[in-house]
Amino acid sequence: MKLFLLFILFIIGTNLYAEQILQNTTCKRCHPKIFNEYQNSMHHKASIYKDPIHKAIWDRHPDKKKDNYKCAKCHTPADKALINKQIKLTPNKTQLNEPISCQTCHQIKSIEKHAKANINIYTTKKKTFFSKDLKRKGEKLIFHDKTSFFGLFHTTVGSPYHNIDYSNENFYNANVCLGCHDHKQNEKGFVVCDIQIKQNDTKQNCISCHMPKIKGSFVNQHDTKKHAYHGSNIVTASPAMLEKYIKISLQKDQNKFSLILENKANHTLFPHPLRLAVLKVSIQRNRKITPLKEHKFVRIIGTDGKPTPPWLATTILKDTTLKAYEKREITYNTKLEKKDQLIVKFGYHIVNPKIAKKLNIKDTHYTKFITFKKKVFTIK
Repeated sequence: MKLFLLFILFIIGTNLYAEQILQNTTCKRCHPKIFNEYQNSMHHKASIYKDPIHKAIWDRHPDKKKDNYKCAKCHTPADKALINKQIKLTPNKTQLNEPISCQTCHQIKSIEKHAKANINIYTTKKKTFFSKDLKRKGEKLIFHDKTSFFGLFHTTVGSPYHNIDYSNENFYNANVCLGCHDHKQNEKGFVVCDIQIKQNDTKQNCISCHMPKIKGSFVNQHDTKKHAYHGSNIVTASPAMLEKYIKISLQKDQNKFSLILENKANHTLFPHPLRLAVLKVSIQRNRKITPLKEHKFVRIIGTDGKPTPPWLATTILKDTTLKAYEKREITYNTKLEKKDQLIVKFGYHIVNPKIAKKLNIKDTHYTKFITFKKKVFTIK
């Protein structure tokens, strides 16, 4: 009887709590591992108060003088009051703690495709979250009490805080990510950034690559063994998770050699105009290391033949980025000798150091070279 009364009180308490707005700290109660990963993710650091790159761009944007922050749709969608123009941009709790909250992603019902930018359409059903589980695909799990053995045993099914809908196809093909991460057009009708995803690949998508299954239960009520990684962060994350999507091979001739770079990802690598990818090659011979000329992969935008800020750009001035599934051969007119070690590093700068200097971004996290893939060839 005592246990039954405790159960009733639990149900009443959780139902009352469910009427409140769910915040990430609420999600933490059942999903501590995911919450801790989120704390180090770009979704947690998307606002101008956490992302110095976004702030540097916003500080120079003409809309700042008008106090007209239009970036909220993707950078701070959890701040509904700002999006609905009920308040102006301020360092409130949402901006500081959960600009892209758990609810933001898990309540996306569908994506509307538009030329300027895609739009996330959110469900109007209260406390209903979408998720992916191949074993439960198609199910809609509503919290309820389940009895067995003629009512002698009681168990609960689902979450007391929210319903779970496993039927949303956008969470299986990762289209849920493309409301913000697909493309962006400026006011002049020019596409500032286009990741150019090849959607014909059903086995490889945003979620399978950037949110792979890792050890640890996604919920603390029972052990699921694994969960989808929620800490994607281009600044601090280890490239080891993604390096398998770049293949580097060597072709050697008598007086020269070539490196073949193959992009095995289903989208363009580092298409953002602030990024800079670099191929660094050096030869170690008799303990002496000789660097060769660096090869850069960059997308420069501008107008009238000159680089400009994104909002002024009207054309692509230069684009050497690696496209989806592209193989690129880079030739070096250098002779390799027996026992040479060819050290190859493919990596990136989050912000091109030249652009960072103009934007006054001094934090070395954003300008340092991050090795994405390293390979050493020993010449026989």
